[in-house]
Amino acid sequence: MQYGPATRKLVRRRWYSVGCEGYNAGRMKMDLSSVGLLALFPLLLAVVVAGDSCYSSKTSSATPEGRVDLLESIPHADNAWTEGLLASDGALWESTGLKGKSQVRALDEKTGGVLWSVPNDQGFFGEGLVRAFGKTYLLTYTEGKAYLFDRGAAKPYTPFASYDGQGWGLTATDKWLVNSNGSSTLYYRDPQSFVIVKQVSISFEGQPVEMLNELEFDGTYIWANQWQTSYIYRIREADPSQVVRYTLPPEFCPGGTPNGIAWDDNENAFFLTGQSCPLIWKVRFQ
Repeated sequence: MQYGPATRKLVRRRWYSVGCEGYNAGRMKMDLSSVGLLALFPLLLAVVVAGDSCYSSKTSSATPEGRVDLLESIPHADNAWTEGLLASDGALWESTGLKGKSQVRALDEKTGGVLWSVPNDQGFFGEGLVRAFGKTYLLTYTEGKAYLFDRGAAKPYTPFASYDGQGWGLTATDKWLVNSNGSSTLYYRDPQSFVIVKQVSISFEGQPVEMLNELEFDGTYIWANQWQTSYIYRIREADPSQVVRYTLPPEFCPGGTPNGIAWDDNENAFFLTGQSCPLIWKVRFQ
């Protein structure tokens, strides 16, 4: 994977999106001077109701943009090549990539210091990481293997399952594992067999969101980095047609590629970092 330059885009949350043109145009064409106020009241009421209906229908399937609030930052040890990030046991767990450098490690949430790290002696390129269903799962980039990770075991990395294609991001809902592979599709998998149970294509403003990368699930939404961009997508898990896009500012990851999303229930915030990013940021999405 290569780094592509992130571009800045000023984002504003919008209360409407394309699709209500008829309502908006009708509203603009009203000639108040030719209608008495009393006679106008039922018409105004109808317009308000129509406007509310338009808003509701569009927000149920719209794809607006949101705002990212950067709260604070900590150093990102070694400017690591982050592939997976999660909050667990009071620390940030991180899986890193690149041949010969891949490892799973834990970072202090307050200082960014490395609490422990476990390199893999198989030499595979590590990818997405998730702790779910009493296990810790780890993907590989091109090896086509998923591993179970156990820091205290004699062999910390145990082959778990094989899969076709590449492995990128990994998270879990209450029932399924969910992975990305660089396409616009999310793959739901059985946590016991890793067999695909369903596939979901993700689009934004009518266009497929290609290169979905690191994933996180906060109980309601799946959050996804889009590789080689500064975009993060919020996908409603129960209705993946509802997508919101966020743009990270340039100061977030100078010289690197954003990739790494960890939801922390205790902090009510997200931790974000990336590949060769010098910092880990605590943020909230608005």
